[in-house]
Amino acid sequence: MSRLDRFKMVLLGESGVGKSSLALRFTKGQFQEFIESTIGAAFFTPTLKIDQNTSLQVELWDTAGQERYHSLPQMYYRGPQAALVVYDITNFDSFLEAKKWIRELRQINTNEMVIGLAGNKVDLVTENKRQVDTREVVEYADENRLIFMEISAKQGDNVTEIFINIAKQVVVKQSASTLHKSSKKIPPTKSKSVGKSSLALRFIKGQFQEFIESTIGAAFFTHTLKIDQNTSLQVEL
Repeated sequence: MSRLDRFKMVLLGESGVGKSSLALRFTKGQFQEFIESTIGAAFFTPTLKIDQNTSLQVELWDTAGQERYHSLPQMYYRGPQAALVVYDITNFDSFLEAKKWIRELRQINTNEMVIGLAGNKVDLVTENKRQVDTREVVEYADENRLIFMEISAKQGDNVTEIFINIAKQVVVKQSASTLHKSSKKIPPTKSKSVGKSSLALRFIKGQFQEFIESTIGAAFFTHTLKIDQNTSLQVEL
């Protein structure tokens, strides 16, 4: 398997939920109280360290949420491995719109895309402005296999964490997909007495026999091969 060193991700959600603030916080560690609405889409390429040994480059698309741009995100979410749908916890309608985005993502990308759901502006909870019940969202996220967190782009709460959790799931899905595609039978070269059976025995069991009867027809082995610290493949030999 070629190591996954980058992946494409799209930010979706209605206008005003804080997608651009989230992107700015994630990519530059900054927050601006007032950011102009995105026109079309903005593109970022931050590097995300997901564990001690693995860093990934995220190709992050921040899309416009205004209704007049609603058709534009379709250009961007047909190719990515992940999407993060954002809603505003102080605006229940934005949560309903987030559900629409997720339904559309599922229709286009079935179950192959990793989808996260972020409830932004959790910093406003202390001001009693919450309109979206966390328990309702947790139940919805569980039913739809979503990675869910409440975040604050303003304060930075859970911002890096939700991107890391999504990235880890992308790696898992990519590894599983590649393993499935890579489980292919590898026929040895057909030539007499060159040591094919001895080679297979050494590879599979770490053993050697001086005299092995010639194979009649074919012999079949399955062996798990670790190719690096994070990747193993099953070889049908």
